[in-house]
Amino acid sequence: MSNSFSLFAQELDEAALQRAVPPSIRPKQIEPLAWNGDKFSFDLPPAALEDALEILPCLSVVHDGAWGYQFAIECETKAGHSSRAVLDPVGSFVRAEASAANEAVAAEIDLLRIRTPLQAATLHLRVQGVASEAPALLSVSVRRKGAVPAPTLASRDTALAVPPQSQMVLRPELASHVCSPTSVAMLLAYYGHSADIYDVIAEARHQPSGLYGVWPANIHAAARRGLLGYLLHFPSWEAARALLDAGFPIVASVRYEAGELRRAAIERTSGHLLVVRGCAGDTVLVNDPAANDEVARAYDLAEFCKVWLERSAVGYVLFPP
Repeated sequence: MSNSFSLFAQELDEAALQRAVPPSIRPKQIEPLAWNGDKFSFDLPPAALEDALEILPCLSVVHDGAWGYQFAIECETKAGHSSRAVLDPVGSFVRAEASAANEAVAAEIDLLRIRTPLQAATLHLRVQGVASEAPALLSVSVRRKGAVPAPTLASRDTALAVPPQSQMVLRPELASHVCSPTSVAMLLAYYGHSADIYDVIAEARHQPSGLYGVWPANIHAAARRGLLGYLLHFPSWEAARALLDAGFPIVASVRYEAGELRRAAIERTSGHLLVVRGCAGDTVLVNDPAANDEVARAYDLAEFCKVWLERSAVGYVLFPP
């Protein structure tokens, strides 16, 4: 699958950033995040729009104050129609533009889903409360049509020491809703950033929707606690394994029906987040926050790739700036 991935950075070491991106999807050049006041615009490459299915933008700024952002897209279809779609804001953002979709692009909380083939598209970003000198990273992942290659077994095992955390031991009114911030809390602990789980949950709550699992809102919560991050449509298991081998765990978004993921912590799910922390032979090592105990688990590699890479394919990658 030939997905497209673009990165724009401010006040970051490019070599360190390159190490945190899988080689198979790594941009040849990381562009500067050059603000025009509180705005930034980016023309998506025409090649990225061919057979494009989804556009997943995300901003990460290491800043513990109140900050937020909102994305919009202006596009032209191959039939010559122009339109604009707007995603809900993330973080602290006042006077936001109302979320809107159109016949060409659907705005679906986390991402922009392409309904009609696009000829051209420009992504617009507005920010509030972002310090001009703060380390910042803008990522744009475009998923395109194509089959996911079958996973191959690694020549060596990898197991990252990500501290386990169960969401099921939390307050009952939250326990079944907070797999995403619980996974983020595990990565914060892995990188030595101690955080109260309830604070992470509160910061990850997406105000417009009231949901705790909104992908960019969880990246925002991690950034307020010192970790940069990006969202990526992973094109293959090899891309994920390259990050694991380099010491970077991944928060993966999976969904499956009963029987599709044997020995899973929950029987079925329409959307669940867990931490991928390694691989051993034909198994994937995970920390699954939906487990009451035995959060550290091993799932069948082929089954896991099906419920992750053939479904959302989305993963969060967090790393110290």
